[in-house]
Amino acid sequence: MPMISSETLTYIIAIGFGLMGLLHFIFPRIMMKYSIEADLLNADVAVKMSGALLIAASIMLFTDKYWDYAFYGLSGFLLVSSIIMHRFWVKNTGVEQLSELLHFVKNLILAALLWYLKDRLKRP
Repeated sequence: MPMISSETLTYIIAIGFGLMGLLHFIFPRIMMKYSIEADLLNADVAVKMSGALLIAASIMLFTDKYWDYAFYGLSGFLLVSSIIMHRFWVKNTGVEQLSELLHFVKNLILAALLWYLKDRLKRP
């Protein structure tokens, strides 16, 4: 018997990513500064769009109809944001490189985990 139910794990994932999306709107200046440092062309739009995607996907996890799209969206977001935002290979110092490398790998692991869980968790 699993220690945590499939439904509970889905809610934890949904709430976690939803919270991350809300943080894009609660702290937009900090998010925009980070986006500008990553050389995004329109940091303001990028922050709002990524926050909206995270919130929308987290809401979709509570529905059966859009379940797959939520997992695909979150996995895709994590892959793309790893490459765009966490470019450890262009950082100047070892500390910056290590920090970005850790975020890069974390996002890849989360994307793979979400892809794996998509077909193994019980739908709402």
